[in-house]
Amino acid sequence: MKSLLTQSILFITTALAIIAPMACDQSAPTPTKNATNSTNAALPKDLFITQEPAGALGVLKVRQSAKAGDHVTMIGRIGGSENPFVSNRAVFTMVDASVKTCLEMGDAHCPTPADYCCEDSTELAKSMASVNITDKSGKPLAISLAADRSLKPLMWIAVEGTLQPTDGGAFIVNADHIYKMPNDPLASKLK
Repeated sequence: MKSLLTQSILFITTALAIIAPMACDQSAPTPTKNATNSTNAALPKDLFITQEPAGALGVLKVRQSAKAGDHVTMIGRIGGSENPFVSNRAVFTMVDASVKTCLEMGDAHCPTPADYCCEDSTELAKSMASVNITDKSGKPLAISLAADRSLKPLMWIAVEGTLQPTDGGAFIVNADHIYKMPNDPLASKLK
């Protein structure tokens, strides 16, 4: 089992790669209490789709084949840290569906299975992607996806979007659409 420190460093590194460029931008929207509580009002109306997108590949395969600017469709689970949602930003991480959670392994010892604590942190990082829901200028919306609860840790989803150019090896997709996969074998175990 990997250490909590290693997991925290992985999440913080991913979050900083996403949020740090916004810190110097004075025009970045300031989150308000109302924006945090009314996530649905601020999300694009066509974000959640009801038909599964064709040709979805696992996060690992997309990471191996896509390059910045490519339109991608990937499938996986929301997770990769104890809290895979960035506070007050429409940003979350997802993990390739081939990576097993402690729930899938039958281990009841893990209080936060979305952090994939049973996996090696180096291998987990190679299987992850960050997903942004952005405004028209390409900046993540200043809202909390965790507060809305339309997306939850370990939810099985497909994301369509564009791979964002980044420095430092981060893998970030600006989402156009999100599809919540039906018949999730973990659905009965999710909180």
